[in-house]
Amino acid sequence: MEHKVIYHVATDSLKDFEECAGQVKELGGTHMMVGDLPRSRWMWERDLKDPYSNWSMGHAQLFKLVCPPQLKQYLPQEHIAECMELVQARCDILKRLGLRPALFSNEPFWLPEEVYRDHPQWRGARCDHPRRSTKPYYSPCIDHPEVLSMYRSSMRELVQRTGIDFFNFMSNDSGGGVCWSGGTYVGPNGPSHCRHRMMADRIAGFIDALSEGAREGGTDAVIHFNANIDFKAPEEQIGSVWPRLKENQIVNSLDCRGMRPITIIADLGAPKQPVKKIPRMVRYAGFLQQARQADTPIVVVDMPRSDFEEAFLCGRKALHRPLNSMADCLDLLRDTACEIAGSACGPKLLDAWYHIDESYKHLSHTGLDLIMYGCQHQRWINRPFLLFPLELPEEEKEYYRKYQFQALTQEDAADLMNLQGIEGVRGFTSAFLITQTVFQARKSMDKAIDLLQQILEDKESRMDAEKLSLLIRRLKVQECFYDNITNAVQFQELADRTDFETPPQLSLRWPTRDDRRIEEFQNITRAEIDNVTLLADLLDGYEEQILLMTDEAHEDIFLYGPHFVEQLRKKAEIMWDHMLDGNRVYVTHNI
Repeated sequence: MEHKVIYHVATDSLKDFEECAGQVKELGGTHMMVGDLPRSRWMWERDLKDPYSNWSMGHAQLFKLVCPPQLKQYLPQEHIAECMELVQARCDILKRLGLRPALFSNEPFWLPEEVYRDHPQWRGARCDHPRRSTKPYYSPCIDHPEVLSMYRSSMRELVQRTGIDFFNFMSNDSGGGVCWSGGTYVGPNGPSHCRHRMMADRIAGFIDALSEGAREGGTDAVIHFNANIDFKAPEEQIGSVWPRLKENQIVNSLDCRGMRPITIIADLGAPKQPVKKIPRMVRYAGFLQQARQADTPIVVVDMPRSDFEEAFLCGRKALHRPLNSMADCLDLLRDTACEIAGSACGPKLLDAWYHIDESYKHLSHTGLDLIMYGCQHQRWINRPFLLFPLELPEEEKEYYRKYQFQALTQEDAADLMNLQGIEGVRGFTSAFLITQTVFQARKSMDKAIDLLQQILEDKESRMDAEKLSLLIRRLKVQECFYDNITNAVQFQELADRTDFETPPQLSLRWPTRDDRRIEEFQNITRAEIDNVTLLADLLDGYEEQILLMTDEAHEDIFLYGPHFVEQLRKKAEIMWDHMLDGNRVYVTHNI
């Protein structure tokens, strides 16, 4: 199999893409991913009360780029043309630079219900998550010859027009699903006609159709089909196909010889974090070491972006030096830091990078990505924390509720710890551990901020002061998200041990402090008000530079909108208005 080093780099424009592609070539890359596309909001607009499609709107499905004639009446042709034009433009840039394009995709991917009403024989597996959707979604049945024909023809046209010669397909997640696979979220399901077909036959037939389409388009493309998703059980049925595979076909990382020809050092398809461009340089040096030591012909690696583009500089410095140990990685990072900050300040910059990475490691010990599942998807960050959230008028909660990932009841939506049907945090012990874990993450970030502030004030520093100030601001914003996690967890833990049925009995005895929960309520509420007020001040005028944002028309569950700062201040005002709600359920002090 031909040697491939494939980079994924998030870019803001074609000009940015071209500049990054030039650096990828300098780093020895052979390919660059071209499939970061505009989010397909049409999927959600079919039913804005159903949040599920938010997981899949950003993926580059094949029919999002090339629509078969049979589907043109069901899919938005203008959006498809926009996406294909962007991919072609990126591929043209890569061709000029002597690089080749690669694509991350998700197949077989759900199609609108109207397709199956008109073509019932095409309906395949239900592929949504039953706790995260309000209606079922179905992928097309890849056992049906007409479905395979559509995939083959789309693959042929896509390869003809772009030259893409590496495809990484995920499945059984985020709107994709395979008939009768144990990996779909609703369990094995599909049409009766293919129930007893061997899974190896099903997967081999699908990959053969994709390979044949690519060859007809002029390229013997490498196709990797992966259904092993994060914490889900390995897809052994799908993986069993490997003896049936042909050259340049890979399933669940195994080729036709049962060997592992691919190393992926990137979280392809994962949602982006809300605070952009925080440098994770210690982790990235580890990525470079993994890539160097990978004994596979194909390596896929993520190239992180930051204000100083440290990763590109670090990658160039790594080209002609050993990376056999963590000591080698730290030497590499020290040289990189000294080039950016100067010899006097380089060691401090390296220490700051270390503490940033340490902060994220602490945060990972929460078990779930609470910034994504909580601050972002449940809108903890701009949603008021109230003891009686269901009493809030619609006009006061619409700004956050319609962007909250909750497919169940309003009562479920009111529970801060109901994270898309997952109860990741509940009860005193869990809240205590999360609080301590996030405290450690914040303490590490404090150290990083202090070191960067010292560099900013040091006359010997070679770092651009404006960029460095922006980086410090990014880290302070990240700390506000940390504090938001702590406050949300503590607030819900307090609410869970509150009796909302029996009014508090007030004694005339004096002095009394009969119910410490009133103090907890006041202190948690005040802490969160202060937190979002600080966050609003930090972001005001810097929103687009720091946060993952979009315009008002395209705001969704994964992206904040242009009124975010205004919403933070509104949250604080609503919480101030409800500061006496604690008196309805707790005995107030009489001292």
